[in-house]
Amino acid sequence: MSDYQDQGSDPRIGDAMQFLRMANEAEGTNRSEGLEDLKFAAGDQWPVEIQNSRNLEARPCLTINKVDAYCRSIVNNIRQQRPRIKVHGMNTQSDAKTAQIIEGITRHIEVNSDADQAYDNAVDFAVRMGWGYWRVTTDYVRDDSFDQEIFIEQITNPFTVYFDPNSILPDGSDAEKVLITEVISKEVFRKMYPNADDTNFTQRGTGDSDAEWVMKEDIRIAEYFYTERKRTKLLLLDDGTKVYKDDYEGPEELIVGERETVKKIIKWCKLTSNEILEEGTWAGRYIPIVPVFGQQLIVDGKRKRFGIVRQAKDPQRMYNFWQTAFTESVALAPKAKWLLAEGQDEGHESEWANANIKAYPVLRYKQKDIEGMPAPPPQRLQPEPPPAGIVAAIGAMDQDIQSVIGVFDPAQQATGNISGKALNGQQQQADMSTWHFYDNLTRSIRWTGKIILDLIPHIYDSERVMRIIGVDGKPSLETINEPVMEEDGVYKVLNDVTVGEYDVVMETGPGFNSKRQEAVAAMLPLIGSNEELFKAAGDLVFRNMDFPGADTIADRLAAANPLAQIDDKSDIPPQVQMQLAQSQQQLQLLQQQLQALTMDMKYGATVKQMQEEAETKRKLMDVTARAHNTETMAEVKVNDQNTRAVTSQNKTEIDAITRLLVANMPVAELEREIERRNLEQAQYANIAAFDIDDDQNSFLPQ
Repeated sequence: MSDYQDQGSDPRIGDAMQFLRMANEAEGTNRSEGLEDLKFAAGDQWPVEIQNSRNLEARPCLTINKVDAYCRSIVNNIRQQRPRIKVHGMNTQSDAKTAQIIEGITRHIEVNSDADQAYDNAVDFAVRMGWGYWRVTTDYVRDDSFDQEIFIEQITNPFTVYFDPNSILPDGSDAEKVLITEVISKEVFRKMYPNADDTNFTQRGTGDSDAEWVMKEDIRIAEYFYTERKRTKLLLLDDGTKVYKDDYEGPEELIVGERETVKKIIKWCKLTSNEILEEGTWAGRYIPIVPVFGQQLIVDGKRKRFGIVRQAKDPQRMYNFWQTAFTESVALAPKAKWLLAEGQDEGHESEWANANIKAYPVLRYKQKDIEGMPAPPPQRLQPEPPPAGIVAAIGAMDQDIQSVIGVFDPAQQATGNISGKALNGQQQQADMSTWHFYDNLTRSIRWTGKIILDLIPHIYDSERVMRIIGVDGKPSLETINEPVMEEDGVYKVLNDVTVGEYDVVMETGPGFNSKRQEAVAAMLPLIGSNEELFKAAGDLVFRNMDFPGADTIADRLAAANPLAQIDDKSDIPPQVQMQLAQSQQQLQLLQQQLQALTMDMKYGATVKQMQEEAETKRKLMDVTARAHNTETMAEVKVNDQNTRAVTSQNKTEIDAITRLLVANMPVAELEREIERRNLEQAQYANIAAFDIDDDQNSFLPQ
């Protein structure tokens, strides 16, 4: 985006002003009624005239806000089964692995942007008054980086957005223009745009109308997205790629077809009523403002938008009125009277006169009347019940609120022997009346996914390491747009997100955590009764559990399971992966055996060298044999054949070394002594092996 420049009478300013007036004329009624609905849901439910009149008479105006509770119930129900974006390929240039990576990038964008907050905020407005918005933006990762990221931002005030009134699709994907206004103080404006003109404005009142761009201390600025169309040619390359002629710089030999078309360009600028502050071209093909609508009806050629509050206003007002009347009836009803004989209150007249006002711990009375005759204890008469009509009216109004909203209230259902299946059926039937809110949210999130898919090739167009969020919410790192050289010397780009066509489908229903719990509940009975199934899928069961250490158990089970070594993201077929895993395990086993054999051979050679040195010094072989422990003798037994083979191969070398060590001994005599000692060692080895087999150890000191 370029810095502002003074445009004088820039036609875009006039176009933005005209669009604002048109949007206000088309949506003025919806905006005013929506504001009333929003205030009503927030608790402003009594008409001003009636409230003022009752306040003058010191009469109560109770507000039992059931509408807000029902709104929160619908929104929270949507939060439990929020729609999720799925990506799949659309042509031969796309592949499943790249689709998974793009899907993981989309989840990363949602997590990094806290998109759930934007979705919930928009759908909350849609439920209450009929519409809400969020937006897709791009920005640099850091101030010192050239890498950009895609973000999903919430729009906290939907009344600042003026959406294209000619848009008719429920997700707003056909919008051609959108205006987002913001009112800031002049002081902040001067800091943001120090060279901008803030002196030539005329005072135009206060408020939020289309003509009021400058207030006493504030100023309005607006972001203006608008669509331009340019006639050009669409080229078809020999590899199936489609590109506009204006954007193609390759050789003409690669062009296999072309046709006339219209190129859609999204322009963007930030302006005041006097000048253009910033301007630029949006990277994508779609306006990045996404609406979420509630209910829509066409009445007399005009579109009416509303949520659940609009229809619930009258029964909610009546409910408040009857609750107030009931409270007044109870508060103003005469107190229950005392019945006592004349003269029983003698001496305590003040206490009995205030018996209905003050709570005395003791009420004293005389047991005789004024004539001295015995009298029964005083009795209290039962108070009059509230009017039956008021109680009936309150119950009827409560049912009316539920009927017009269509929200199931479990607390008001009949208790008793009702099955869970029947209760779920009632809940599903009640959810059908509010399902359009969930359906509209699904459409809007799907359109958001398409906007992101359109932006990804432009924003993530270079080699970089990206955080990928899996279906289970676990992050991993993947390198995208990675150039590699194949064996034939041809360069290939791995995980190329800039080519291929991809589309978005939506996954609805319970979230991953809910599905995981359901999977564990379904697998446990099967695993418990089938040992073979536990060996094949036991790691999956523990990986879906939440207790500490479950992942560790799963990893240990997976290490012994060749099926667990299969990588779903790999291009290698699962059967080949399993064979490779089994071969790898066999290779590791062979390597371990080879290592053990090598150690045994080295150890055997060392023993033989020690024996030969002992022979040269005229020491007896039993002294050396007694110095070895049980472990050494066991190894001698196991590796006896290997040791003898090594001895045979190295006999010449050992004899030569012996001759050098024992220079004072004749050669013939030394050779005879070596042969005698070899025979003697073989006898000791046989004795040791026999003792080890009989769990004896004659080589250790007793």
